[in-house]
Amino acid sequence: MDPDERPSSATNITISNIKSNIEGRMFDDINNASTVSTSEKKLPSPLNMPSDTQKHTEDILPSPRTPDVPVQTLPKVNCPERIVICIDVSLAMNERRYRAKAGTAFSAMEIVKRALKLFINNKQMISNRSKKHVFALVLLLDEALWITDFTSDTTELFTQIESLEPLEQHADTVNMSTLFDLLIDKASVPLVRVSEETPPPYVVRVILIYGRSHCMPFSNDHESQNLMTGSPYYFMDIVYLHELPSASNQCEAIFTELCELDTRGFSHVFDISRTPTKVFDAFGKLLAHPLQRAVQSQWGHNLDLVPHSLDGD
Repeated sequence: MDPDERPSSATNITISNIKSNIEGRMFDDINNASTVSTSEKKLPSPLNMPSDTQKHTEDILPSPRTPDVPVQTLPKVNCPERIVICIDVSLAMNERRYRAKAGTAFSAMEIVKRALKLFINNKQMISNRSKKHVFALVLLLDEALWITDFTSDTTELFTQIESLEPLEQHADTVNMSTLFDLLIDKASVPLVRVSEETPPPYVVRVILIYGRSHCMPFSNDHESQNLMTGSPYYFMDIVYLHELPSASNQCEAIFTELCELDTRGFSHVFDISRTPTKVFDAFGKLLAHPLQRAVQSQWGHNLDLVPHSLDGD
């Protein structure tokens, strides 16, 4: 039997079972803007410094990662994905700090909504017709809230995404443990033997969209996190939308903490401060299946180490 034709299991399991078994527009201004390489997680490098001739810049945050390159031992197969999209809905997502080439300003939430809909639509177009990828939606405010169960119905997903509005948070931190508790309960990883020849029935991937520059994420209970990250069938990617790093915010500390959510080194992490096209670039790169893509630090193309103006200079 062809690996892509293997049946998928949708069985959910509790934490005790795991412990015993586990090892309204298309943004015309944006579409007309020149495409720029995405600011991405990489080995430590100096922060980009703006020049006098540039209107806006992207600050590349230095990664806390070591140069060790993890090795993927699972088959490079496009098996079904259960993708949990976790969206920050704090008021920081309502700040209109993203400016297109023509000067039109957008909030992070406006851009994320459009990018997410394109991502979901394109992901389904390149999936196996008989075994579609499925998506779930989680909101992140003071804690995580599961709002949409796994579905391949794009109409339902788009309706939920369009209805999202930023809300006022009541804490100076956000408890990421609540996200992992939800994952254990609603997005369990498959309990199958690791094999270099036989693909898993599915993999679980979280795409975390975080938009705060002054609110530290933290975990007060690592049990659920360790259970999820200990599985080779679990992946977490991060899109961090932030202010320009400065002494008045905590962007670098937050970025470091977000990177620590991945303990195996297979995450793809993007940090973006002002250029809207880079948000679309990031979600375009996230279309790649986690079992088939390269480790982010080993991508073959060159990443820009200097800031660019929105005019493409």
